Parts: sequence; C-alpha cells; structure tokens
Amino acid sequence: MKTTLILKKLASELHASKNRHITHEKLSDEFKNLYTDMDFIHQCIKDCIIDPKVFKNANNLFFYLLISGDVIIAINLFPPIADGALDITHDNIHHHGWRLLTTGVISGDGYETITFLKKSHENISNGIVNLKVEDIYKHTKSEIKFVDSYQPHVVFHPKSTTATLALWSSEKPLLNQKIKKYLKNITGMGNFFSKIARISKLDNALGLNPTKGVYFHPENGKIVETQNYSKPTDGSREEILNCMFSFFQQIKLNDTNFLSKIKKTAPPEAQILCDMLMSGEPIPDYGIKGNIRRRFSKKEILESLDLKK
Repeated sequence: MKTTLILKKLASELHASKNRHITHEKLSDEFKNLYTDMDFIHQCIKDCIIDPKVFKNANNLFFYLLISGDVIIAINLFPPIADGALDITHDNIHHHGWRLLTTGVISGDGYETITFLKKSHENISNGIVNLKVEDIYKHTKSEIKFVDSYQPHVVFHPKSTTATLALWSSEKPLLNQKIKKYLKNITGMGNFFSKIARISKLDNALGLNPTKGVYFHPENGKIVETQNYSKPTDGSREEILNCMFSFFQQIKLNDTNFLSKIKKTAPPEAQILCDMLMSGEPIPDYGIKGNIRRRFSKKEILESLDLKK
C-alpha cells in the first residue's frame, strides 16, 4: 500500500540519520502534511483495523501503524474522563527514555499539557523529585510539538476526544534495536533478548530504555517517583471500542463498503458501533473511567511544584 511505503520512508530517513534531533526537525513539514491529510489517515486506519484482532483485543488507546527497529509511528487517542472532571491526568508524569517524539493533532480540540526541563527528574533529594517546568500549553492543530528524550511531561484529559499522529525514534542509533530488528521474525526473540540483557545488567551498554525513574506523581504536596507502575490496559474493550469509533466519526471515516466488511469479524460491541457509524447516528464521546493510580489533578501537580495556576 502507498501508506505503508510513506511510513517506511519516514522510518528509513531516521534509520539513516546520524543526528536524529535534526532529522525530526527536517521531517516536520512532511509529517504535518501527513497528519492533516484525512485520505492518508483514513487509509492508515483501514490498513490497521482490517485485522480482526485490533477490535477483539481493544484495550489500549492507540493504533500502531509502523514499528521498524527503534522507529514507531502510531495514532494516539486522548479521550475525556468519563465522570467529566476537568484537568485530570491522562497518565502519570513520565518521560520516554531515549525516545524522541514528534506529534501533531489529527482531530479534536487538543489537550492541555505540561513539559518539564530535560532530565530535571534526576534532581532528587530526600525522595522528592525536583522537576522544573519548561512550558504549560495546549497542544492543538496549529503546530507540531517535539518532546525530547528524557524530558518529563504530563497530558490532561481533554473535554472531547483528541487524536494525534506520533513519530518516535531513539535519539541515536542503538545496538540493541539493530539486533532486535534482525530477530523480529523469530517469535518472541525480541522480548527475550531484552529480558536477558536486563538480567545480565547490560541495559546501558546495549541501549535498553530505562524501567525505573520513568513515572512520577504528586503526593503530600511533593512530586515523587511512582513505584511499581503498571499500565497493561487503558480500559475495558467496550470503553476502548467506543473511543475508537467516536474518533472514526470525528474524522468522517464512514466508508460503508469497508465497514460492512470488517463488521463480519468484529465483536458484538464493535458491530453495533459499525452500524451507528454507517447510519450517521451520533456515537457518544463517553471517554474512559481511567485508573485511580493514574488520576491526579493539574492543581495537585502545580501546587506540588510550588506553582499556582
């Protein structure tokens, strides 16, 4: 498919790059053309959801479009919180380790976010993480945003669903990703390699992303590291499917022939949503209930940073 070739071209430019920061910047215009091109977005989604497993196993708010070594291209969904509360975190404060992220809003009104100075999470005293704010802003369609490696940030649930196209890569070529790329056709070997490397304490030498010192949250008026962080899912299948189809309706993905085809192998919840999408019946933007361990307010975070807003 043409979309696959376009995505692979982006990945190959990053793979060939000796300076990934500069390459992300150089690709920004091309990237903006992609996430604002609804024909391209529609086809990417169709290429993804034609696989029946996407709906059957729907429990996370993203669609992987391409995974090639250290490069990942995906569509991320940011739905409202189901109880309608405002300024509630979509996830804990976190960073992406050695990954660079370029992101643009496909649809929706955008979301509020806080970015912190790169590696400011490493300034810890008496268990308190002394994060330093870089910017507080709303990520909208107006501009592409870039999040650096080891740069903490936090996103807040929007009032209505927002979707973004995300381009991740490592900050530099990594040995472990080259090895995993060669092993990708051997079932489970990529993950097995990572586990062996961690057990052998070769994480840093091989460039594995950190598993500790990644997530943070406000607690008793201070920012602390989140212990034993776990996020296997974003919600139930029913919740996630509703988020997906609310997004499809938002971008007018209503190809009757295609939807009729995928409906045949879709789970019951998705079949109902397919009918609603094809008929034009409004799909409520319910959002997700969220997880209490990842639920913090913007006010809590700012007060923990001695900031009032």
